[in-house]
Amino acid sequence: MTTPGARRPAKDTHRFWWLDAAKGLALVWIFLNHASEQVFGFPHIGNPTGSWPPLAERIAQLAPLTGHGMRDIAANLFRYVGWFGEQGVQIFIVLSGFGLVWGLCQRGRRPVESRLGFYRRRALRILPLWWGAHLALLACGILCGAGPSPFDSRFYLSFLGIRFTSELFYYIAPAWWYVGLAIQLYLVFPWLWALLLRLGPARFLLGIAVVALPIRMLGLALFPDFLDPWQRGAFFITRLPEFAFGMAVAAWYHNDPSRARQILRSGRALILGAFTYAIANILSLTLLGMAVAPALQGASLFVLLYGLLDRLSDRASRCLAPFTHAGRHSYSLYLMHHPLLLALLPAPSVTGVVVSLAVAAALTYLLSLALERVVTFVSSWIATAFRDGRIGRLIGQIALTGCAILILLLGAELLIRRFDPQEVLGWGERPALEPHPVFGWRLKPAEEFRLRWESYDYTVRSNSLGFPGPEPSAFRAPNTTRIFAAGDAFTSAEGVDTNAAWPRLLESRLATRPGAGPVEVLNFGMTAYGPNQYAAVVERFAPDYRPDLILIGFFVNDYEDVLLSIDQFRAQIGFGRPSPDSRLAFLRLDHLQRYLQQKLLSPFRAFLHRRPDWYGYFLGNFRALEKNGPCTEPEARARVRDRLERIRTVAESVGAKVVIVMIPAPVQVCDRTRLAYYPHRVDLEDPTRFDLDLPQRTTREIAAELGMTCLDLRSALQASVSLDPYQSRNMHFTIAGHRIVAAYLADQLIQDGYLGESR
Repeated sequence: MTTPGARRPAKDTHRFWWLDAAKGLALVWIFLNHASEQVFGFPHIGNPTGSWPPLAERIAQLAPLTGHGMRDIAANLFRYVGWFGEQGVQIFIVLSGFGLVWGLCQRGRRPVESRLGFYRRRALRILPLWWGAHLALLACGILCGAGPSPFDSRFYLSFLGIRFTSELFYYIAPAWWYVGLAIQLYLVFPWLWALLLRLGPARFLLGIAVVALPIRMLGLALFPDFLDPWQRGAFFITRLPEFAFGMAVAAWYHNDPSRARQILRSGRALILGAFTYAIANILSLTLLGMAVAPALQGASLFVLLYGLLDRLSDRASRCLAPFTHAGRHSYSLYLMHHPLLLALLPAPSVTGVVVSLAVAAALTYLLSLALERVVTFVSSWIATAFRDGRIGRLIGQIALTGCAILILLLGAELLIRRFDPQEVLGWGERPALEPHPVFGWRLKPAEEFRLRWESYDYTVRSNSLGFPGPEPSAFRAPNTTRIFAAGDAFTSAEGVDTNAAWPRLLESRLATRPGAGPVEVLNFGMTAYGPNQYAAVVERFAPDYRPDLILIGFFVNDYEDVLLSIDQFRAQIGFGRPSPDSRLAFLRLDHLQRYLQQKLLSPFRAFLHRRPDWYGYFLGNFRALEKNGPCTEPEARARVRDRLERIRTVAESVGAKVVIVMIPAPVQVCDRTRLAYYPHRVDLEDPTRFDLDLPQRTTREIAAELGMTCLDLRSALQASVSLDPYQSRNMHFTIAGHRIVAAYLADQLIQDGYLGESR
């Protein structure tokens, strides 16, 4: 047998068109793998982890899906083909080794004359697109937060191709781990090539297997916390057998192409390949079997693909032109496909999955070609500048372009801050808030703040207690009626100036009633307070101010808030994070990111998946109206009852009465024409999903058990809906809404006799 670089009488003219076709098929298989994992989750087979379930459970997971009629066939086909598509990586590794050796053999080269020259050629082939993909996703991260951050050190390590640690292995796009492996294999290739020349294909492959497979097996046994990166290829030695197989086959094929082709396309080779592939898949169900399964899968799939593709006629091979085309562009397609799948899947319905897959495939193709064009243009531009000795001019052009882009981005950030500031780095109210050891948070005492965010522009004035409104006095003039108001942002009130909150307006309205005595309404409402805080505030302040009446502004989401801890709320508020108006936030383009997320990305995903936009769903508080929502959770109901009972106990001790003011969700009052954020594809009339009276009915039932009165604001607000009682671009009351509430409560409290005798 001649060596790979020996002179041959006639050059083999057989074109390896199947090489590109095989890459294309492998790429499509990998695409389906990542898509199916997004939809169905990860298979246990071939994916050992430190928490790998027992063998019986791994096998049971492979049972077909049932219960969806005829759709079961398509679902199971997609699931099985996709789950096993991870093996497309094995094909890529084998073909990579094959292609490198075949290229060197065709050039008649013996040992690589210049390792630096080889590395330079590989770097020029891999790194420009690699860097381009990083910069493209970095731009997405900077513009809309859907990508890496320039302040994350991992980005720069990945940019250099360093991805073998647990923190880096799946960073940005999990599929990119393969590029880190490929870089390592290219780094050791000159030594592998020299070894292949010295030993010949058979001994070379045997030697690699004898060394690499035991090392792989040892790592599987010793590194349970690093099991997945180890077996997948964090270090090249674990995937060296597949790479070496491709190298050995290329050398053998070059030495004797007729014999190699005859054997590889024979029926016996196909049968052996199919049998080996089946055995390899069975082995991949066990940890010991995973030491050899990937290598066997790569070898058998190569044999099967070659045997099938090389048998095709010219006419049949033309049918594979799309796959051949994909194979020629496989690198850029590989880099772009997984970030798009992560962004677009999973979808909530079968139709959504199909549409998302189609959009992801189309965008992958278009963006990968765009990436190639841009990278080629920039690379040519830089190469020309170096060749012509215009390095200084090149640096100046790059600097000027960078400055122009930076000015454009900072200008956009500045415009959004000026005309449509967003809620970033925590809550929009955070500049006015401070932590509190009992309540969790409150307003910064005795200060005034102007808050602008998400269509809001209002002034908050706090008293020395850290609550909105004027300073309360422990002294009460004779015959004064004192009302204690507790609640959340609808009471405090968010979105309007403090003096326009309904407790302030209620005080004024009650003071003007015929024969009225003095009235004081103390506002202890606070943004995002819930039943936990209502009870704590009443217990702390009611004994000091001894009100005649305690009003609890109870919003429909309080059954959700009661389940959250103070620490969870504080994390949402963003205490300790940079100010949204800070220089750091300005440089990070936080407002621009949020704006693009809310205005572009979120609506696009909602449209693509044919489901409601999540932010509009949140603002409308649809979740509180769902039949399986927080109101139906026994723990939430029990906690709400307990907090209201604590309030009743304090009220009885100070001689006060308690009235629960039930505040409806915006969508319980307004239709979609009055709420700009009202999401599409939501049918509140659907009795299988929504119960429009659920939070109010639940609260009335609890109040009845405790002997409390409930006042439902829905009728008053619905009667005045033409006045737009709710913010059209946010969830809270407008000034008109606060006036309607104050007028209704004043009339109702007078009518029900709550303002009779005062102390």
